[in-house]
Amino acid sequence: MENDEKRALELLEKHAQKQINDTEFLKEFGKTKVWYSTPFGDHRDGGQRLFLIPGPDKTGYLPVFSTEERAIEFFEKAGRAGYMRINSDFHSVLETTSKVNKGNIPVKMGIIVDPGYYGITVDVANLDVVIDMTS
Repeated sequence: MENDEKRALELLEKHAQKQINDTEFLKEFGKTKVWYSTPFGDHRDGGQRLFLIPGPDKTGYLPVFSTEERAIEFFEKAGRAGYMRINSDFHSVLETTSKVNKGNIPVKMGIIVDPGYYGITVDVANLDVVIDMTS
C-alpha cells in the first residue's frame, strides 16, 4: 500500500473514532490522493449511465476512494465496464466537481468518500466551503 493510501486510511480512521474534528480532518485529507472515475460511463449490460450515488433534488454523489482496491471493488459491484481510474488529491477533485457544477448539467454533484466504508459526504451546497477548508 502506498504512503498516500496509508495516510488517507489513517485520517479516515481517526475521524471515525472522533480523534480529530471535521476541520482538522478536511485540512489534512485535502492533501491526500484519492481514486475515482468519471461520473458517466459504460455498464456491463451494454448501456451507459451515471455512476453517481443518488441524492435529493436532482443531485448525486461522486464516489471517491482512499485506495485503488476500494475503487475497483465499488465499480465492479456497480457493474461498471471499461472505466478509467484517476488518482488525484482530494482538494483537486473538489475543485473540479465545483467547476463542473457551474455548467449546465442535469445533475449537480457532491462527493462521498469511501461509500460502504466511511461515507463522508460533501453536499453540493457545501463544496466551496470545503474547498476553502482543504486549501
